[in-house]
Amino acid sequence: ERRSPDIFQPENPALRAERHTAGMAKRKAGPLDTLPPICGGAFVTSVVMYPADVVRAICMSNPGTGAGAALKGFVEAHGMMGFVKQGLVAEVTRASMSRAIKFFMQPIVHKAIYQKPETQGTPISKGIAGAVGTVPEVIAISPLENIKLAAQLDKDGRFSGSADIAKHIMKTRGFSGLMTGYAGMQVRQCLWTGGFFLTLDWYKGQIAGVTSNKLAQDVLSGFAAGATGTAMNCWTDVCRSVVQKKALADTFDPAIPRPSALAPLNPGPFFATAGEIMGARGLTGLYSGVGPKMIHLGGSGAILAVLMPRFKTMWFDMMGLC
Repeated sequence: ERRSPDIFQPENPALRAERHTAGMAKRKAGPLDTLPPICGGAFVTSVVMYPADVVRAICMSNPGTGAGAALKGFVEAHGMMGFVKQGLVAEVTRASMSRAIKFFMQPIVHKAIYQKPETQGTPISKGIAGAVGTVPEVIAISPLENIKLAAQLDKDGRFSGSADIAKHIMKTRGFSGLMTGYAGMQVRQCLWTGGFFLTLDWYKGQIAGVTSNKLAQDVLSGFAAGATGTAMNCWTDVCRSVVQKKALADTFDPAIPRPSALAPLNPGPFFATAGEIMGARGLTGLYSGVGPKMIHLGGSGAILAVLMPRFKTMWFDMMGLC
């Protein structure tokens, strides 16, 4: 029987090499391809920095309270396990979502505004893109922000968990209650994210003149950029924390009427609180808890600057992306 020469004839070496090269060719990555490494880096950062966030939240909700007193009071009320039980799930979910959306949206917004990739942008264009990209971020994290804050400030054990807090807020204030403090949070995220992306590359350039170690450059520049963002937005975190704390306390007083559904969009209470704190305690009051916040967001910036590019490289190599 005659056999087909197409099957048994030796393959042309040139064709075999061409097919091998085509099989090894990398696919151009799209925006969605960056999500897995971004989410991974955001999650790791959120877990590592949670204890610092607890102390930060207490200091900022109670202007004048020092970091040591805040930590001591929290441990006395909840024990060391409080760092696991009091709002951990809500905070890790919120912070992971926040950072993931932030780093996902910034290059997309930059491309939409300036018609060129973020890698070709200037510090100012990168900062503006980062600030604008926080709008969907704040909308997504506001409910979790309120749930987390309520859990961290729950000294009397009124709530049994995040679900119980959400149920209470929905019952007494409706869905808009979960968006309490939105205006202040939007200003906060715009300032920190804009400040971070505005200064990160500049700090990298300065630190490169001091050390050639890439890891050290990423750690130091990330921390410096995160601390710069903190210097820009610390006052906003103090004010929105006070506004949210009062709003949550009001939910336990039936005599206080339910606010309008549009109340979270009103920046009036936020700026009024800023004026009250400034008048009573001066600039020091507006920067209550700046130490823990510097550690929290400076440390977050350092971890993100280290993990994001490395996670992205590993993921792209594993998935054959370029």
